[in-house]
Amino acid sequence: MLSEPRSEPVAATDIDRRAVQRRTLAVLFASAIFGRAAMSIGFVVSALLMAEILGSSTWAGASTAAITVGTAFSASALAGYMSRRGRRPGLTLGYVVAVGGGAVAIFGGHQLALVPYLIGLVLIGVGQGGTNLARYAAADLAEPTARGKAISYVVFASTIGAVGGPALAGIAGDIGERFGMDELVGPFGFAAVFFAVGGLIVWLGLRPDPLVVAGGTMVDVTRPKAGFGRSMGIIMADPQARLALAGLVVSQAVMVMVMAMTPLHMKEHGHSVGLVGWVLSAHTAGMFAFAPLAGWVSDRFGRVISIVIAGIVLMAATVMTALAGEAPALLMFPGLYLLGLGWSFGMVGSSALLTESVPAEDQVSAQGAADLVTSFASGVGALGSGLVFTMAGFHILSGIGIVASGLLFVAAFIRERLGAGGAPIPVPGGP
Repeated sequence: MLSEPRSEPVAATDIDRRAVQRRTLAVLFASAIFGRAAMSIGFVVSALLMAEILGSSTWAGASTAAITVGTAFSASALAGYMSRRGRRPGLTLGYVVAVGGGAVAIFGGHQLALVPYLIGLVLIGVGQGGTNLARYAAADLAEPTARGKAISYVVFASTIGAVGGPALAGIAGDIGERFGMDELVGPFGFAAVFFAVGGLIVWLGLRPDPLVVAGGTMVDVTRPKAGFGRSMGIIMADPQARLALAGLVVSQAVMVMVMAMTPLHMKEHGHSVGLVGWVLSAHTAGMFAFAPLAGWVSDRFGRVISIVIAGIVLMAATVMTALAGEAPALLMFPGLYLLGLGWSFGMVGSSALLTESVPAEDQVSAQGAADLVTSFASGVGALGSGLVFTMAGFHILSGIGIVASGLLFVAAFIRERLGAGGAPIPVPGGP
């Protein structure tokens, strides 16, 4: 049996590496616009369509849970594939699977068939898993003192798609109705097209592959296989890596949990789909537009400070949404915006801290394992959010977010007081 071919690192001078890094960031920037637009436009209607299919909002959070199941399943699998073949084929594979997911979701939604709809959402989640891993691709060739900036650059790139996607929901719905479909189905057609464009950009443009240039695809046959269990053991063995994982999990879970029920909460109080879309646009602007600020804070003051700020901002956001009993725009807009901003600080700081806290040869597998756990936690939160929302209300759901954010703040604050701020230390000749 023939062994799988391994990618060899590309010999490159420091000047070549800088040129490759610039090209990599440009390609990831462009693809992130379309990848995030696809996810955002689908998210606006996913819970509403789930409620329509089931005839109840009790399990509407299952739509977000299905997406996060796909994201969780793909995170470790795609990371493992990338560690063997590189970022380009791994990211492209995620986009291709998501295109198929969009088509299946259209069929399921049009037929009001639960199983095909959920399968489509799971496959769309695979695309999200690949899109999430793209932020690590930005750091493959980044200088140690600029990893936060590189990661935030890709996160920031999502602003255009994340804000524009939900804003196109109404237009996509109208086009869907012209083809005899429900207005909630049309946005998934737009999502499939956006995923296809994003994948094409990566496949054609991410040359040379940054992970291959960095030597990250070298396989040491003497080392044990970096499976999920071993990768989690590596993360849990280091207190900085543990905090990074907590930052990723809490930031994502709190954000998804509250955001997933926002459309239902607003619709329940008489708001239009258009207004819901604009509130979510404000939320996604908070997630992505100020990512460069989060990157600068992370590089300048330390990764842990960024996580401390994330805890504070997420607490402020969930306090606002807890007070938004009648879903007034005066509270929903700033509450959802801050929810996104807190996520941004947590995601950028935690991603950089995780990358720096594990051995170089284990970075890709650790990144995949961390994203798997993060996606699983947010999926559980999304699934449970429908139950909490139906049984107790939006304010109780927000209260859970307040507690989780507060615990993250305490953990990060204590770690910072112990003098382990996570600020990068320049390493001569480092990547």
